Amino acid sequence: MTSSTAQIWQQLMRLTPLCSGSLHEQYLHCGKMNCVCHDKKEPRLHGPYYLWVRRIGGKQVNRTLKPGAELERVREGIANYRKMQELIGELLTQQEAVVLGGERASAGEGKKNFKRRLQRR
Repeated sequence: MTSSTAQIWQQLMRLTPLCSGSLHEQYLHCGKMNCVCHDKKEPRLHGPYYLWVRRIGGKQVNRTLKPGAELERVREGIANYRKMQELIGELLTQQEAVVLGGERASAGEGKKNFKRRLQRR
């Protein structure tokens, strides 16, 4: 079911927090050679630690997060960002249909199809 333009804008305005990027779960070795994380048979790595990876100003920025409220806000923000992208895609489809006059926008009519249609006339 497609939403109206007004409904999409209302959904977009309710999306908060917004965070771009992705979360990666990590388990790491420490620097202490006697630690259980360096055991040859059954190493028990430290973690989980979460790495939030995103781009700011064209550069990759990483931030390590521990389990807790901050991690959950980032996780929620990333989910909201993905939802925002879906909603904007839906909005764009609707607006292109208006600009191009309905069926032509969704039919994927490019130069080749347009030329064939002209030749059939």
